[in-house]
Order: sequence, then structure tokens, then C-alpha cells
Amino acid sequence: MKIFKNSCIAAGQSNMRRKKPHKHDANLRKNSALYFQVGLILCLLFTYGLFEMKFEIKNDDLAKVDYIDTDVEVMPINFALEKEVKEIEITKNSMVLTKDPIIKDDDYVEMLPTELLTENKTLSKDPINIDDIIIYKKDDSEDLDLKVFSTLGVERAPVYPGCESEEDNQGRLKCMSDKLSKLVQRKFDRDMASTLGLSGIQKIDVVFKINKLGEVTEIQTRAPRPELEREAKRVVEQIPQMMPGKQRERAVTVQYVLPIIFKVE
Repeated sequence: MKIFKNSCIAAGQSNMRRKKPHKHDANLRKNSALYFQVGLILCLLFTYGLFEMKFEIKNDDLAKVDYIDTDVEVMPINFALEKEVKEIEITKNSMVLTKDPIIKDDDYVEMLPTELLTENKTLSKDPINIDDIIIYKKDDSEDLDLKVFSTLGVERAPVYPGCESEEDNQGRLKCMSDKLSKLVQRKFDRDMASTLGLSGIQKIDVVFKINKLGEVTEIQTRAPRPELEREAKRVVEQIPQMMPGKQRERAVTVQYVLPIIFKVE
């Protein structure tokens, strides 16, 4: 019995001596495997990243040297040295008056003959009458005789019979135009244009001159048909004699333009 007890005690003591397994030891085994897997994954990712990275490769081009002909003709250049131009300072001498000028009588005495100073036989004691002075003007009568004035350029326009009361050129010319219009309406044959086969508005340009006697001369006409030109000339020849135009109180020749406009229906 003692032996059995001793054996039991010894077995119990041996069991007490054994170490109990801890939970930390199991977790350590698991963590080491996990760390290994994570490290392996990181290494694979790093390796993949290295393969995917692009590196810039520089291709250094070699310099090309072309052949240069050394036998080049050099033209000599002639240099001319210009002389240095020196600026010359010009000093102006100016006179400054520091005092008031002194004015003296002229010492020069002109020696004139005593006869001119004391006696003149040609001078008259009587006063000169201005009306007795005669002023000679250039004789331009020949120019006025040859020149032809317009109705606007003449000093005094011709006066048509019945327009004597007008005092200025504007009134005289308006009165003449009215008188000539009435004359044309009475004397001109309008049926002639119809017989010639004309229709619409017809215009006849008439130019004549009023000479120094007030007579109508040098009649010129322009119309679509010669028959109308002759008719217009016939009517203008019936214009009565007028008072001629005047320039510098001299009778002159004046040119007059008379347009004849009528409508043929």
C-alpha cells in the first residue's frame, strides 16, 4: 500500500511539473503564418510595380560635322579712319546797355542850294481845286466792245420793253423771262411736233445775243428735229428791240439762254 501511494504521489508530482499550454502560443503560430502571407503579397506587388514602371530612355544623338571647305576666298575690307570733327564753339558777343542811351543832335548838315530853299518860281499861291485834277484811266473800250457778258456777269442787264420800272438786275431778268414765255406760247407752233410723230416732253435749247443796240443776233438752236430748230429760230426773231446791257456805263453785248420746253400729247 505504501508503494502504491508513493507511486501515486510520484505520478501526481510529475503531472504537476508539466507546463500547461497557453493561448498566446497558439496565436503566435497563427500570426507568423499571417505575417508571412502579407510579406509575400507585398513582395509580389512591389515586383509587379517594377515591371509596370516606365523609365525614360534618352538617346543621345551623335553630332554630325559636315565637311567645310577651308579654301574660302576672303575679300579684304578697306577701312577708312575718319578724322575727328571738333566742334567749334561760336561765342556771340552781345552788347548789354548798362546805362540809358544819350541822344544827340545829328551833326550832319546837308548842303542844299539856297535857291531851292528860298525861292521857287513855279509854285502858285492859289489853292488847288480838286475838280480841276484830271485822272487818266486806261482806255478799255476795245475790251468792252469785244467781250460778251452773261446775264449774271453784266453790271446792268438788258431791259425788255415793259420792264423799265425794275430797279435791279434780278427784277429785270425775271420780267424778261415772263415776257419771253408769253411770246413763245403765242407764237410757237406746237402742232408741228405732233405732225412729226413726236410725243412726250420736248426741249429746244436756244441761245442768242443782245448786241449794243439791243437787237437779238446770232441765234443758235438745238432740237430733236431740224423743223423744231427752224420754228424756234422764227419765234426768237420776233423778240422786240430792248435797252442794251451796260458795263461801266457803256453798252455791251449780253448772251441770253432761252430753253423752250413743251409736252406733246
